[in-house]
Amino acid sequence: MLRNTKSRKRKGFSLIETLFAVFLTALCAIMLSATMPIATQSREKSNLLTRATNLAQKEIESVRGIGYANLTANQLYTYRLIDSTNTVAANTYTFTDVDSGNGDSVGTVLPTGTGRIKVEQVDLDLKRITVTISYDDRGTTRSVSLGTLVANL
Repeated sequence: MLRNTKSRKRKGFSLIETLFAVFLTALCAIMLSATMPIATQSREKSNLLTRATNLAQKEIESVRGIGYANLTANQLYTYRLIDSTNTVAANTYTFTDVDSGNGDSVGTVLPTGTGRIKVEQVDLDLKRITVTISYDDRGTTRSVSLGTLVANL
């Protein structure tokens, strides 16, 4: 019988090839899993920032909705846009409920959240409204400030 002296075709993989494939797969899995905590932290941070921005935007829209003539401490308190007529700084008031119908309280939506609204007379018949939402993000106090101008038309 004649033997075929040509190289035989091998079927399957050698042990070294299999181990190398397992090593590469494990390395990729480790690298991918290492990014998960960072992605989770970034998502949580972004979620808090979005909540704070939405609350500030709601407060700005509520203040703009009552009009220029009602931008006094007493009127803001009457419309339940601030907690009291006492200032915490020059023309600055605190608030907790942004939209009581939806339960959007700054303290419940954000960790240790607080809200401030500042009303400044910029010019004759023009007021600047600045809303600042502060909250705690893993031991760091962060804040979002939005502003608008309201004119007496």
